[in-house]
Amino acid sequence: MVLAQEKVGDFVVLRVADDRVDSANHTALSDLLSSLVGAGDHKFVLDLSSVGFMDSSALAGLIPAVHVLPNEGCLLLAGLHPRMEQIFKLTKLDTIFNIYSSVDEALLS
Repeated sequence: MVLAQEKVGDFVVLRVADDRVDSANHTALSDLLSSLVGAGDHKFVLDLSSVGFMDSSALAGLIPAVHVLPNEGCLLLAGLHPRMEQIFKLTKLDTIFNIYSSVDEALLS
């Protein structure tokens, strides 16, 4: 999985460059998040604007990332394609994650 990271104020913006997040590559994202939390970062924006498909293992893999964050931490999702946003609503993951239309909107929240 191709991931880029950028520090913007208190946030680490993680950009997923792949068009798919699935069982073959989702652990790279989980591992990176765990590593960054261990290094002291607690606020993240995950830019999924390039992602057109996530399988169930990738969706389920995001949930533990939220649970390792301290109380003041957050994982905001940004740039979901309409189909992906619909999946998050159908699976009720939109009640776990704050979803924004863009990275800039997420950073302003």
